Amino acid sequence: MNHIKNWVFDLDNTLYKAECGLFDKVHILMGKFIEEKLGIDSGSAQTLRTKYYHKYGTTLRGLMSEHQIDPNEYLDYVHQINYEVVSPNEGLAKTIKNLKGKKYIFTNANYGHAEKVLDKLKMNDVFDGCFDISESDYHPKPHKPIYDAFQKKFNLPNNETAMFEDLHINLKCPHELGWTTVWITNNLEYNLNRDIKIQSDIQKIMEEKKYIDHTTDQLENFLNKVQ
Repeated sequence: MNHIKNWVFDLDNTLYKAECGLFDKVHILMGKFIEEKLGIDSGSAQTLRTKYYHKYGTTLRGLMSEHQIDPNEYLDYVHQINYEVVSPNEGLAKTIKNLKGKKYIFTNANYGHAEKVLDKLKMNDVFDGCFDISESDYHPKPHKPIYDAFQKKFNLPNNETAMFEDLHINLKCPHELGWTTVWITNNLEYNLNRDIKIQSDIQKIMEEKKYIDHTTDQLENFLNKVQ
């Protein structure tokens, strides 16, 4: 990866381990928001969340499309969580900072959430830019327009860009653009440890999904080897 001059990182479950449970807290508040806003029970709220996630890519986009929910109200609500579960990672911060080239955050969350997570990780001064979901009119990854908007904002050449992401489906479009793709598998392993059914193991997914160039469950170690 000596040719890489632009390093693009997803935020949640990529720069910190999924097992810390931060996003579990967000998921709980997503359900509560739907319950309160639409006046339905928790089971119905969960069903709606699943439906919207698969149809629109995020619960938020579904709520905006079908219930005219204010995205800022929703994002403010679901991020009223305790960020103390995210521990500082000064080793990873130093490793990313030392990468040759520019470093960016590319997230489906909002700026407020990103700032709080980066503060806890001690990575406030590591990145050269951040792109949040508001900058693509709340269309989430993996929809192509969000990648186009991200690329336009930072003017990134395709053959010199790498993306790191815990949801492998979000790497499909970057691969098609010519980016080097790295799947962070700790989210999958976290789910396996919790006995949640996973249809395919990592190796099978790697064989089937040709848009994944590399995979790792230890981001810091991976970066130290390639730089």
